[in-house]
Amino acid sequence: MNKNRQSGGPSAPDMRKLSDALALAQKGDLGRAVALFDQATRGTVLNPQIAGFGRDLHAAVGNAAFGNQRYDDALSAFERALRHDPNHPGILLNIGNTLFRVGAYDRAAGTLEQARSLHPASPDTLLSLSAVLFQLGRLAEAERLARQAAAVAPNAPAVWFNLGTALKGQDKLAAAAEVYRRALRIAPQNPTATVGLIQTKQRSCDWSSFDDDAVELEAIASQGVPVQASMMLSHRVSARSLLAAARAHAQTIRSKPVRLKPKPARTGVATIAYLSNDFRQHPVAQLLAEVLALHDRSRFRVVAYSYGPDDDSVERHRVREGVDRFVDIDALTAEAAAETIRRDGVDILIDLKGYTGHPRPHILAARPAPVQAQLLGYPGTMGAPWIDYIVADPIALPPELEDGFTEAVARMPRCFLPRDRRYDVPPAPPRSACGLPADGFVLACFNNAYKITPEIWAVWMALLHEISDAVLWLARPTAEAEQNLLQAAQSARIAADRIVFAPWAPTLADHLARLQNADLMLDTLHYGAHTTASDALWGGLPVVTLPGRTLQSRVAASLLHAAGLPEFVTESLAHYESAVLRWSNNRSGLAAVRDRLRAERDSGPLFDMNAYTRLLDQALLTMLDRQRRGLPPATFTVAG
Repeated sequence: MNKNRQSGGPSAPDMRKLSDALALAQKGDLGRAVALFDQATRGTVLNPQIAGFGRDLHAAVGNAAFGNQRYDDALSAFERALRHDPNHPGILLNIGNTLFRVGAYDRAAGTLEQARSLHPASPDTLLSLSAVLFQLGRLAEAERLARQAAAVAPNAPAVWFNLGTALKGQDKLAAAAEVYRRALRIAPQNPTATVGLIQTKQRSCDWSSFDDDAVELEAIASQGVPVQASMMLSHRVSARSLLAAARAHAQTIRSKPVRLKPKPARTGVATIAYLSNDFRQHPVAQLLAEVLALHDRSRFRVVAYSYGPDDDSVERHRVREGVDRFVDIDALTAEAAAETIRRDGVDILIDLKGYTGHPRPHILAARPAPVQAQLLGYPGTMGAPWIDYIVADPIALPPELEDGFTEAVARMPRCFLPRDRRYDVPPAPPRSACGLPADGFVLACFNNAYKITPEIWAVWMALLHEISDAVLWLARPTAEAEQNLLQAAQSARIAADRIVFAPWAPTLADHLARLQNADLMLDTLHYGAHTTASDALWGGLPVVTLPGRTLQSRVAASLLHAAGLPEFVTESLAHYESAVLRWSNNRSGLAAVRDRLRAERDSGPLFDMNAYTRLLDQALLTMLDRQRRGLPPATFTVAG
């Protein structure tokens, strides 16, 4: 008997089993190799050579699991490998990358920082850490590390793509475009760099090769390349291709499902929860806060799960006041956040984020609630098996567009966009204070500049030629976009002083007040006005829109129908132009429409949030009833 074993100390490894483990590993039979290695080394002291074999064996298992998107298995294997070599920078890098894939960004950042301290010049570590910091909103740091990665690996297209993304996130658009182009010089037609460059051009209102860009985006999306479909919503991309891109992106999101305790069918109070990082000064909070308070408490308990910053804003306080429980999960990993939601017994989890901003879809991918739906935040399909429903309406998402969605449609009988009526409209400031002429016809568009495309711009320029006293009032974009828009106006022979840029309004009240100085709101095409159209109608300002074949292009039309203004919904660009001209020639009639909008605001159906919430409650109960009866999600329309 081994003396070490007699004395209670650690024994030597079983060399025969180790040899068999090595042979199995060489054949690629990693599962059996690991099992034999663990048997051979349990309770033993390992010399560096055997420890190195164990490290490499477990790392190989982790790499295989990672390649098959089994991230929980990969993380377990990498952590076991690390026990054999606690300061191995490559293993730490693998752990960090795996944590990144499951949305555990804080943990990923800590692990990657440790790897960088051991190997400061590793381009892979610098690249991964840059990507994690970007997700955490630490954009300047992400840029700095991406530049370091580019310095040590200048021929790697990924480092330039990461740098471009960090620059774009800080609105350094000219620099971002050049960096994306450099990535494409190294790897021509790289889809992620191509999409990044096209989005940067859109945000800059750089319409050079717009038609060619549309063809490229359509091809990339239709091939199911896993890029975020949200980056394509504002371009000329079909709903079918957006669906393919969304599905491919969703397939990259993996999270271990949390175990749900089966619940008996019951008719008591259900728990509905809203998940977002926009419970702050943000349009989502400005639209939804009143609905949170109006949910029928005899049917529902309402919880908000927040993973965004606490800005101490009116909106955040308004959300807190409207729910029964407010839970800050910002510091939790996706896995821990999902487990918290499951443990809280949530029946319906409503995602308000989709793929916009800094989303955390890994939480939803873990399936913490038996019913999961999306509302407001993302105007398209998520292409994800873990989202059951999208809340919409017959105009924004008519039946003929349903094949562009993986979600079942919970269809409200009228516009699905709510409105918090707490925000009244203050008196308008003088036009001069907004940089507007005292007289004349003010055409306004406060949509984000990336939604402006050359087709609609051509119509706007034609209108300025046809309406001699008109000005175009736009939300001030980035410096690059402002310069490009002024150049586009000059090319259309429109004087620069007829394009007026409005600075960022500090509060929603400031924005609502100044909106009254416009005569008519103009909508964009492929990605139209949502909150901005609601703001306009709340302030008594009609909107001219042209709905397309996608949800994101049809929300203003839905709002206008609910407001009783279908005549402002046009059928073609020519009809859009003639509608604006008609109103410019009938200014007294337009003033009467505005007066009617203001007079009927509090009594009309568009902003009746009591009725809206009753309908939403019924939609949620229908979802829950189907789930409790063991039925799959299915499209339905709430009786109005």
